[in-house]
Amino acid sequence: MKDRNIGLFSTLTCYILWGFLPLYWHALENLNSVFILANRIIWSAVFTVGLLLITKKFGDVKAVLRDKKKMCFMIPAAISITINWGVYIWAVNSGHLLDSSIGYYMNPLVVFAIGIVLFHETSSVMDWISLGLATVGVLIATIAYGAFPWVAIVLALSFGIYGTLKKLAGVGGLTSIAVETLLLAPFALAFLAFAPASHTSLLQLTPLTTVLLVFTGVVTATPLILFTFGVNRLPLTTVGFLQYLSPTIQLLIGVLVFREVLTQDRIIAFAFIAVALVLYTIGMVQRTRKAHLQA
Repeated sequence: MKDRNIGLFSTLTCYILWGFLPLYWHALENLNSVFILANRIIWSAVFTVGLLLITKKFGDVKAVLRDKKKMCFMIPAAISITINWGVYIWAVNSGHLLDSSIGYYMNPLVVFAIGIVLFHETSSVMDWISLGLATVGVLIATIAYGAFPWVAIVLALSFGIYGTLKKLAGVGGLTSIAVETLLLAPFALAFLAFAPASHTSLLQLTPLTTVLLVFTGVVTATPLILFTFGVNRLPLTTVGFLQYLSPTIQLLIGVLVFREVLTQDRIIAFAFIAVALVLYTIGMVQRTRKAHLQA
């Protein structure tokens, strides 16, 4: 029970930190989004590699880099998470936090769809109903916005694909982030050195924004470490329920802090996606209980 409580605390803390992360990126809103992304990549590499060196586990990174089979999945995973990070930072600082919240609400359903298509996982009627409702929600959002909700779709797809590639690679959380950011670091450094947008952002730096940029590595890796610690000590059904905490906090921040407009159309779209998630979660709980009874 003590181990379970520690896992619950770790996972809760992880999702709360992810939920409040928009406030961190918003503090850097005067800087170019790609400049912020490049710094996030570099400082994440520094932080994760430093931790692995301290714990004498950097050999895990070397082993992954030498493993051609794992790298076939790690390279596209690095690209997927870069797209996710970049679009998310841009969305927060461009008044699209509600769109990103929809994207992360949709993520479990994207993962479900990937499981059906790629891994031929079994599904129930309730699962398909939930996927259908989520699709209706996306269509409503599309019609209401008058444009394709690309922020939500890109965030949901990129993170779903990232999770799939991580599963196929079989690489642990901290090691994975270290490998991914090391692969991306040369491109991030090149942007910082040569891109005009980077030079403009460098001129806009203040002592506060400089410190915030340096700590982007800590901000990136800490929730992941907590998640890895917690998910190994909790049932997946519990983790499934808790994961909705993050986009809910983002939704509240978008409306209450950033004053984004929660229109009637958006509320209806959110309602369809919320019902879909409830049905999907109920189905997931039922499958887990059935598996336990059969074990």
